[in-house]
Amino acid sequence: MILGHFAFAGIAKQTFYQRHSLAFLVVVSYLPDLLDKPGSMFLGLSGRGVGHSLIVFGAVATLAWFLSLRSRIRSDLFLAAVAMWFSHLAGDFLEWGVLLWPFLAVPPKYAPPFDFLVKIHEFYVIRLQPEQLWLEIFCVVAGLMLLALRHLPPRLAAALPSLNWSGRRPRQ
Repeated sequence: MILGHFAFAGIAKQTFYQRHSLAFLVVVSYLPDLLDKPGSMFLGLSGRGVGHSLIVFGAVATLAWFLSLRSRIRSDLFLAAVAMWFSHLAGDFLEWGVLLWPFLAVPPKYAPPFDFLVKIHEFYVIRLQPEQLWLEIFCVVAGLMLLALRHLPPRLAAALPSLNWSGRRPRQ
């Protein structure tokens, strides 16, 4: 879900986490891949390995929580990071063996080196995971619709008060 994780971050930016930068939300939404893909590219490990497991998610979240307390980082920044990481795990439709590693499965298996172009071909052309593709399409469309609603002209926004998520007040 190359575009899907970006779309999750865009939706989060336009709804729940408006105070946070889009760049921050995008980076934390890709954290599981940032942990696993280098191991896949250079060591032949699975592209959905330990970075996609709940135990690593919990360990990193706990470490981040303690660091945020010690450095006085706003708790909403920590919560945004946790929500975006979890959205990544949910969007990847992970197998239970990956999600519950090391409790339910053996360590991630070795795989052929990660090839970005092959993965794009498998996902978008061959459609090996159609459910994920439909989720990605839905998220991209929802994100674009939210963006369009935020940029409605004031007169049109006033005509649609129930859909006015632009943050602007209609003229009286």
